[in-house]
Amino acid sequence: MSVENLWHSLVKVTLWFLAGLPLGWSRWIGSWIGRFNYLLATRASKVTHENLALCFPHFSMEVRKNLARRSLIHTGQTMMETPAVWLGEVNRVKSWITQVKNEDLLDVAIESGKGVIVLLPHVGNWEMFNVYFSTKGRMTALYQPPRQEFLKPVMQEVRSNFGNDLVPTTVKGISRLYRSLEQGNVVTVLPDQVPLNGEYCPFFGQLALTDVLVSRLIKKTGAVAISCIVVRQKSGFQVCFKEVNTKIYSKELSESLQGLNSSIEASVQDHLEQYQWEYKRFRERPGGQKKLYKFKGQPDVYH
Repeated sequence: MSVENLWHSLVKVTLWFLAGLPLGWSRWIGSWIGRFNYLLATRASKVTHENLALCFPHFSMEVRKNLARRSLIHTGQTMMETPAVWLGEVNRVKSWITQVKNEDLLDVAIESGKGVIVLLPHVGNWEMFNVYFSTKGRMTALYQPPRQEFLKPVMQEVRSNFGNDLVPTTVKGISRLYRSLEQGNVVTVLPDQVPLNGEYCPFFGQLALTDVLVSRLIKKTGAVAISCIVVRQKSGFQVCFKEVNTKIYSKELSESLQGLNSSIEASVQDHLEQYQWEYKRFRERPGGQKKLYKFKGQPDVYH
């Protein structure tokens, strides 16, 4: 057996083991992963603190520290829940969805026949949307393939557990998004990732390199956009739909991007502690601005 095949097998066995854990156990382990990240001032913790300081300078240090701790706990829980979302028994995982809010927004958008773009920012456990939508039909979702070659087939296999079409962020994959929308279908995009190419647009008061894909999809296909988050509740998850900022439909790219980021902000504001603040959202900076997330040799001012 090659080293690559060995890693492939080990990853799958590990994921299968974690997928079998009860939800409460997964969340308990994940919460401690988050607490240790916070207490040990790991890089994830430092990025979280820096992002919160950038986006909420008006918050007191104590408020930001408390928000950082809770955010890291939620991120740890997402990490531990996700194997079951990918590989768990279908009916078991579907039972974790205990509430759906504003589902009529999705139904009306689908019935329009124009194609639907679901904006799914990194709030709560966004992977659960794949589970939820399996009760509605099929969708096409864009995902970022892992850098490690041995993980690519694993991720493709496990993420297809609920019968949806997953396409990579390649020219071929994006072409499939266009075709799907033109046929009046539903596509899902994670809109708050740092793209390889994009334009700078304010996000929580900071210029963030923003992907132009959603704006171009809307402009070319006339699709309807809605926001969705899947938030963690005590006994499961709530799927919550929200209307987008109407600027997203503007023919002017800069205004459409403002509408996109405003729509993401509106969803995040409702559950700040469940947003993945450990993501290096501002790692690309406009020319001349200081690079962020350079922690080597810097004192930890958060503890």
